[in-house]
Amino acid sequence: MTAIRSFLLEALQRVVDGGDIEHEELDAAVPNPLTLDPVEKDAWQQLSNWADDADIRQRDANYATLKRDWMQDHIAALKANGS
Repeated sequence: MTAIRSFLLEALQRVVDGGDIEHEELDAAVPNPLTLDPVEKDAWQQLSNWADDADIRQRDANYATLKRDWMQDHIAALKANGS
């Protein structure tokens, strides 16, 4: 498993568990998302969206719950297509 895939799994799980991620951390771990495989790119995009949507999650708890559920789907996809 690559370091980037490990990071994505850890970050997704952290968000599912109620944590957060900022763009600075995501950018440091994945400096060039264009090199990711499709499953990793989808996971990265979901984390990037999460970092962008803090204001929406603050106003709408259902949105936050939905996004956390999507994170679980990306964890499963990364594990199923793991390298």
